[in-house]
Amino acid sequence: MLGELATYLGDRIRQRGELIPLGFSWTFAVVVDVTMAAILVVAMLQRPPADLAICLLAIFLAVIPDVWFFFSSTKFHPAVMWVFAMITTALLLFATSTPVESDFAPLLLVLAVGATVAMSPPLFGVMVSASSAALLVAAGQAGRLDGLLLYLPVLGMGWLVGFLMQTQRKLMIKQEENQAALAEHAVTDERRRIAREVHDVIAHSLSVTLLHVTAARRALQQDRDVDDAQEALEDAERLGRQAMADIRRTVGLLDDGNARMAPEPGVDDIGALVDDFTKAGMNVRLRIDGPTGRVSAAEGLALYRITQESLANIAKHAPQTGPVVTLRITPATAELSITNRLPVTVGAARNSEGRGLHGMRQRVELLGGDIDVGPAQGNWHVRASIPLTDNGSGGFSGSSRVPWCTG
Repeated sequence: MLGELATYLGDRIRQRGELIPLGFSWTFAVVVDVTMAAILVVAMLQRPPADLAICLLAIFLAVIPDVWFFFSSTKFHPAVMWVFAMITTALLLFATSTPVESDFAPLLLVLAVGATVAMSPPLFGVMVSASSAALLVAAGQAGRLDGLLLYLPVLGMGWLVGFLMQTQRKLMIKQEENQAALAEHAVTDERRRIAREVHDVIAHSLSVTLLHVTAARRALQQDRDVDDAQEALEDAERLGRQAMADIRRTVGLLDDGNARMAPEPGVDDIGALVDDFTKAGMNVRLRIDGPTGRVSAAEGLALYRITQESLANIAKHAPQTGPVVTLRITPATAELSITNRLPVTVGAARNSEGRGLHGMRQRVELLGGDIDVGPAQGNWHVRASIPLTDNGSGGFSGSSRVPWCTG
């Protein structure tokens, strides 16, 4: 029986806690109720035994709002608490046999005013305070309250405390809204980043895989060369498995777990990327001029993804146009250029950017660089310039040159 009662009370506390005004909690409600109970007990003890029935009625009226809120399904409203506090205070001041010196009863009204002002609009708070002050003035004029000039400033202090609590409540609500907006913005950015990574991985892998499949088909149809076809299909299978691993790694970022992830590709992986396209039948030439050690991980990832997306587009639209990839690293910038001969159907992308080109622009702009994509002098080019951060890895005393690589 006691266990069921405890479970019921716990469930009610959780349910009713959701209806407490935003910015307040059960702690605030408990503090107000305990203070109210202490004031009522002291006010009852100040009165003669003949007024016991009046005091018990006053206590009953004071606790009605709390009992009603806890056991009903209505939302808590501070005005209800203030109305019953007004009735209780008036009952203690006017219905008892004799006035009480240094009466605690008006403090119940001060507490109700502070709590009501803290949870109500400013205009309603002013009306509540004025009505409460009018009740105290009426009690003073009727000779039922001594020291009116002392109680009115205390009532004003109750209003001030409530006003400060309301201001703090508004700041807390604004802070929570800002934090929620920042969290939503961070989630959106992360989803965009993951979508961009998945797009780059799939575009590259499918483009190279299709080149291998095309080579296998031609080897079987034209040359009847089973060995070449088998080698092309094995390369396509290898790239497919690698793409699946990359996708799992990227999508795994959505998981809350702390699984170990493979490192992101960087500038030193551009050579292997070009080799994949070369093995698939594209005549790609690569040249790297300058020390790659000056390029940070974020800059290297951007350079790798831009090269990957550009070569994937060429493989899709014009695989026989002989693309040239040039990476020049200076003390201040990393300049990447991917050029291939026109005509190329991706030229229409200048007026209607797809996800790939949009992703390239985002990567470069986030790093403070710029990118130019379009036709020039009979070629289609992608030129990106990214400023290098001073990461302290490697100086610029010499240069590292990779000769032209022809597939």
